[in-house]
Formats: sequence, C-alpha cells, structure tokens
Amino acid sequence: MNEDTIHTALLGIAKGGKDEIPLGEGLSLVRPNEQLFAHTWDAVQGTEEIKQEAEASRYLVCKYPSWIPGEEWGAAPERGANRFYAGLMAIQVIKPIHTLGFVYRRQQIERRPAMQPGQWAEMSEFDDAMLAQVPAMIERIQPVMDGKNVEQKNALTLLQLGLEHFHPYIAGLLWVTGLEAIFDSGGREAFKEKLCDCLGAQTLAFPNWHSEPDAPKYTVEELAIPLFTLRNKLAHGSDLRKAAMDKKHPISLSARVSITQSSGETSYALLLSEAACYLLCQVLQKVL
Repeated sequence: MNEDTIHTALLGIAKGGKDEIPLGEGLSLVRPNEQLFAHTWDAVQGTEEIKQEAEASRYLVCKYPSWIPGEEWGAAPERGANRFYAGLMAIQVIKPIHTLGFVYRRQQIERRPAMQPGQWAEMSEFDDAMLAQVPAMIERIQPVMDGKNVEQKNALTLLQLGLEHFHPYIAGLLWVTGLEAIFDSGGREAFKEKLCDCLGAQTLAFPNWHSEPDAPKYTVEELAIPLFTLRNKLAHGSDLRKAAMDKKHPISLSARVSITQSSGETSYALLLSEAACYLLCQVLQKVL
C-alpha cells in the first residue's frame, strides 16, 4: 500500500534518544536527515530558513495510506492532516515549543507562521517525562480532530493560532477565546468560577514543570478576572488603561511586573496574555 507523508521541523524537543522515536500509529519524531531535506524549496525558503530546518531538534513525521479501497476521494489527505495535527497539538498541549512553520506534504509546501512559546515555556525544557506523555495525549486529541465536538476542536485551533500569532495581545485574545469555547461562561464571574472548578483555584497559572524555586506564583483564582477583563478590552477595541477605572474590578493592565525574580519587567497585560496560553493547555489536558 502506498504511503504519503506530512512533516514539519520542531525545536527544543527530544535532543537525545534514537534517530526515530515512535509516537503511535503513523507518527514519529525523526532527526533531520537528507531525505527530509530533499523537500526544501529554494524558491520559497530563504537560506537562513533552510539552515534553521537543518539544525532543528526533530521533525514530526506523519505517514498514512494514500488510499484505502472503498474510501471516498480526498479522504486520505484529510485523514493524514488530522493525524499530523493531533501529534503536533498533543506536544503543544503538554508544553508549548517552537516550530519553524513550514509543513511539507508530498510535492507541496505550506508556509505557516512559526509557533512561538511564551517566555516561561522557553525557560523550561521539554524533557523525557513530557515526551512520554505524548502518545497518550495524541489518542485523546485524535477523536476531537476526527469528531464533531466543534467547541473542543475550536479550542485546539485557537491554541495553535495563538502560538502562531506575532502580536502577544492578539495571541492572548485567541487563547481566552479558546477557554470560552470550552466554558461558554457568558461573564467574568462565571468565567472565574468555571476556570477554578476545572483546574482548582490555587493551581499555578504558569505550570512549574520542573519544580523551579523561581517559578511564577500566580494562581488561577488570582488571574481569572483580570484575564477576562483583558479579553473584553481587546475584543471591543477599548483603551486598556480604562480597566484601572472599573468600579467593581479595577485592574492596572499597564502595571510593571516580572514573570520570575530573575526576568525583566513586562506589563501586566503581557503577563496575562502569556498565562492564557498555559491555562488553555491545562484546561485541554483536563477536558479532552
């Protein structure tokens, strides 16, 4: 039976181990090799982009039957894409990592924006314990990719789009919208209640993946309403400074804060935007 493949380059994952690490049916993490490099297109990619791909930690490779007797025409590409993105998003749900954006399929190349994890995720390694979780997460995500639960599928898509977006505020808006796709809360108090019920009020919004002593201490309960407020201001095109004048929940979105004691200062709005990514990942881990 003939096979087709889809693959893309990943950074910061599975630096050790065998040249090919299986992740389940059709999916594997493969070290860069000449067979994969044969798909690069000089006419589409710049010299630096091709160099980055050659230096990638791994490629996520999906192999799937190009046709199964009796199936409809066009079913194979959809099946392969669903499997590929189930693998890619399983990794991102466990802990966001960098991707380089180019997706290769047969004789085609799709140029997507690179996925960019937040500052805290960049400071934490995607280690072997995380890698061991990937196959089971793939099997939890696959039914969503193949099924009709639009809300959960939208939440996964919004996680991906947020990671791909260059503007951190818009990425944060997409991630909170992903949370709303699951909760459909209808207001900030209900949003806080549902988020706390799902994850636990005292759960860390920034997961302490490696028990770092300098990890951010912000909790779900602490960030829920500020996060929903930021989402509302962004969605309605409002001046973010107006949040500080709210009669019930005044929030200074422009206040200067630090994610960790050793990191530089950023605005509270940017911290909230980054937290939204990790909260959506944690919620997806719970509900899928």
